Amino acid sequence: MSGAPADTIHVERRRVCLAYSPGGHKAELDRALAGIHLLDACHVTFDDGRPPPPLAAGHRRHLVCHPRRSVGRTLLNAWQSLAILRRERPALVISTGADVAVPLLLLARCTGARVIFIETAGSSEPTLAGRLVYPFADLFVVQWPDRLRRFPKAVLAGGLLL
Repeated sequence: MSGAPADTIHVERRRVCLAYSPGGHKAELDRALAGIHLLDACHVTFDDGRPPPPLAAGHRRHLVCHPRRSVGRTLLNAWQSLAILRRERPALVISTGADVAVPLLLLARCTGARVIFIETAGSSEPTLAGRLVYPFADLFVVQWPDRLRRFPKAVLAGGLLL
């Protein structure tokens, strides 16, 4: 595993797309991927006005419109997401949400990519993003046992990622 950090458990060689909102969703995704070294990855998020963190070698960042529950902004996000998917052609898309990732996840599924969604533990109720993505996800991960009632085909994470 040359070039991988010392704490690497797995090296992922497929092209991976990571979709997330900055802040807590990004932090949860980082914790979920701890020990996994991604050789080829693109990050899809939106500009929140803060300087973006540096990316690992072999990673690229794409910024899309933040939907903010607006039909027009969601359509623009979907158009941008489709362009990213056509350019990047990921085999796997992993997301912790939120709304910025939903169009990309649905379109990724249509292009044949595998979709993994990790429902955030930061909300007391199932999220809108989770409810929209659940029927399309190849793997849906929850962090609270009571969420299995709402998402019966989900997998319970081994611990909280907060």
